[in-house]
Amino acid sequence: MKSALELAMERTESMVDEKAKLTPEQMEAIDQVKKEYEAKWAEQEIVLNERIRKISTETDPQTFAEHQKQFQEEKNRVRQQIFADRDEKIEQIRG
Repeated sequence: MKSALELAMERTESMVDEKAKLTPEQMEAIDQVKKEYEAKWAEQEIVLNERIRKISTETDPQTFAEHQKQFQEEKNRVRQQIFADRDEKIEQIRG
């Protein structure tokens, strides 16, 4: 009798078709894309954090606190866009 984990693993393996396996060149290209977009996010995060820091020194604490959620949403939006672009490039490499 097989465990649920073993059954799930078998199903997963059967779902992977031969075309989905990547060549070494594709894996290298995907690694490069991941590194590139991690760097883009790191750069944007620094820029956004600096803008937030600057705003925090220029406004009163109460106003800054009121806008804190907006700042976080902006960071999340930028991050999601960068990683969506990354995922799109990775899919192009796989295709």
